Amino acid sequence: MSFWSRGRSKDAEDAPIPAGPIPTRLAVVELWASGQRTLVGMDLSQGRLIDLVNQDDAISVVLLDDRLEDLSELIEMRADQAWTSLDVEDPLLIVPPPQATNPQRRLHRPRQPVEILAGRFVISGMVHVPPGAQAAGFLFRQNVRYAAITRAVVRDTELDGFEQRADVVLVNMHRIDSIHDVGLDQAETAVAPEPVAPSA
Repeated sequence: MSFWSRGRSKDAEDAPIPAGPIPTRLAVVELWASGQRTLVGMDLSQGRLIDLVNQDDAISVVLLDDRLEDLSELIEMRADQAWTSLDVEDPLLIVPPPQATNPQRRLHRPRQPVEILAGRFVISGMVHVPPGAQAAGFLFRQNVRYAAITRAVVRDTELDGFEQRADVVLVNMHRIDSIHDVGLDQAETAVAPEPVAPSA
């Protein structure tokens, strides 16, 4: 299975190099599709990952073959590696590299637990919401491509006992099947709307 849509070239020359100085040190990012996880290197020196995947239709990445021990460390781009273009609609989940957070920049909103079904994956975690809001409805009203779930646990419904934890998981809101609040007396449940086919 491939992350790349049909008709999209994966040739390195078709992928723009990130703007600014040519990066040689890359952050390691995990991309999850149904049945496949892929590691890529990305230049995150110009902005946050969630901002990049919410504002652009494609991002420049370097495919990584090796399973790395420490995903929080920047890696050196090798001479034999090349940039390729990734359609940001393709992954179901994106896991940013672990990093220490600045307490001054943390969101000080209330947190609420949610559970999301996206393909074969069940994602449980916390959503920062404004006072008085419920997480499921709040996420849909944001109308963003990717939403951040913190203190996340990802389970694969097709693999018994599989569970992965991450500080943050970015969930493709265009690809989810359902989302509901957890632990509320009157839990709000939302089902993802059917995609609308583009007009000719």
